[in-house]
Amino acid sequence: MRLALIRCGMGAAVMPPEVKRLALTFASKNKGGHMGPRKFWKNYLPRLKWHNPQVQMDVTRDSLVGGPATLTIEFAGDRKETIDVLHKHENDIVKAIIDITKARPVPTPEKDAETIEQYEIHKARKEEQEVKNERKKAARRAEKMGTGISKTA
Repeated sequence: MRLALIRCGMGAAVMPPEVKRLALTFASKNKGGHMGPRKFWKNYLPRLKWHNPQVQMDVTRDSLVGGPATLTIEFAGDRKETIDVLHKHENDIVKAIIDITKARPVPTPEKDAETIEQYEIHKARKEEQEVKNERKKAARRAEKMGTGISKTA
């Protein structure tokens, strides 16, 4: 299932051979607009790497809170494109990469589409169960707080 999620979906694209390197830099903490680059790194960069093993992909996570967040795309012939990814949504980052590099999206095979659909159903059920469990925990805490207080008078 994990392999199907990496092979397919947004960000599954083949870049032209002129693209030599992607370099992503962002802070390790999410504060200051670094959530989008972090989610891109976690969710979409593996898909790009899967379909483009010839492209060097470097990630630098600065320990500083805040600061710049950039994505540099290097092409053959020393051409570079730098994108400021600070305060950008991860989907916008992927779209920018595809637009700049003129990457071809990879079609989703039918078998993988079924696997992904089953995963999405499982994920939705899991989230629903987590919400139910959290409500039960909150009710137990409230009950415990209500009966755990002793009266002194």
